[in-house]
Amino acid sequence: MRISSFVPAIMAFTLFTATTQALPTLPHHERAVELLKRGGGSTTTVPSLIDAVVKVFVQAETKILVDACVDLKASVCADVDVKLNAKAEVLGGLIGAEVDVKHLEVKAKADVDADIKARIDLDLKAVVIANIDAHVRAVVLKVCPNADKACLKKNAHAIVAQVAALINIDIKKLTVKIKADLHAHAKLRLDLFIKKLDLNALGLAKVTISAVARVRAEVDVHLKAFVDICAKLLVNAKLIADIGAL
Repeated sequence: MRISSFVPAIMAFTLFTATTQALPTLPHHERAVELLKRGGGSTTTVPSLIDAVVKVFVQAETKILVDACVDLKASVCADVDVKLNAKAEVLGGLIGAEVDVKHLEVKAKADVDADIKARIDLDLKAVVIANIDAHVRAVVLKVCPNADKACLKKNAHAIVAQVAALINIDIKKLTVKIKADLHAHAKLRLDLFIKKLDLNALGLAKVTISAVARVRAEVDVHLKAFVDICAKLLVNAKLIADIGAL
């Protein structure tokens, strides 16, 4: 009796292992669909199945968003103009003379750009990536309240589509935050840059430096382009999964 009950357990475990190991070679949404549709063997639990789908989404969507953000960061930085002005005191301050601080302006721009890129990375993680896990779980339970395998299999494509839609909403929130914070962050970074300058070492002890940051209107175009390309990538991945599952 012990041997006969033990053998099926080994077979079930082997079948489930072979099933899950074949998934990583598939496109991410197709893998999500397959995980939901297969439902595993008799030893697979619903929580472990949902966890597997969550993992696939988080890994794949994070890569898509991070890659798309590379171009976004470059474009946003290009949309921020930095200008430094410097005046030297001559004859005891009676006369002011313009001073060439172009080399400092280049350094200030690089400092501002680095700060903008770092802030966009942090906002991407906090506003978008951090929510993917919750989105997947919420959609699965919304579409299939009982989280039964039959429902998950039937609604696999709907679940993928709804998760993508929620991610797109978060992406739009991200772009709104980036634009709202951009000028203030650039100005703050410029102020800190000037405060840290050692004017004596630069031979500019009697020079007053002021800075101006300006955000170009083109930033709206670049933010919209980011939203559009992310939406396109998500939709295309979903369509590929649909076709592959036929």
